[in-house]
Amino acid sequence: MKTIRLTLALLLIFSLSYAQSAAEEKAIRTVIQKMDDAWNAHDYTYSGKYDIYDQQAMMINPVGMYWKNKTEIVKAHQLFGEKMFKHSSAKSQIIDLRFLAPTVAVAIIKMQYLVKQDHTLPSGQKAGSKGDTSQSMVNVVLTKTNEVWKIASLQVTTVDQNAAAHDPVVRKVSK
Repeated sequence: MKTIRLTLALLLIFSLSYAQSAAEEKAIRTVIQKMDDAWNAHDYTYSGKYDIYDQQAMMINPVGMYWKNKTEIVKAHQLFGEKMFKHSSAKSQIIDLRFLAPTVAVAIIKMQYLVKQDHTLPSGQKAGSKGDTSQSMVNVVLTKTNEVWKIASLQVTTVDQNAAAHDPVVRKVSK
């Protein structure tokens, strides 16, 4: 009888912890979707319905620029948004999600960008042509404070398609 009770208790604990993880995973997926939605709406304030960054969030962009808080991330995105980002759309796919602690998670995201119209940089250099696509891999660390998940750190790495063709470890991407 003790074995049955212990087994039932363990099953109950396991099912409750799984339900919490499923709910937490859904909350994190919502943050990532909001990241796409903000990008595609060209709303780089990351406030209101797009409030996804912690005040102390850090970001490294694809060319190595480092921004050390939400204010700097917003400033950079607003400036680059007006010059370049407004001509593109983004679609993210989480390819790995792990909880490092109950309030800390890391997500690896494959980000696909699509250029919606031809555009040039202020210098006159061509920046993109309609229909161009590119990919990035994004490492996102999220933290949960006051029951809300936000991005604490984000690093974007542009995928070099020539090098990727020689990746010795190719993974199937599942949804």
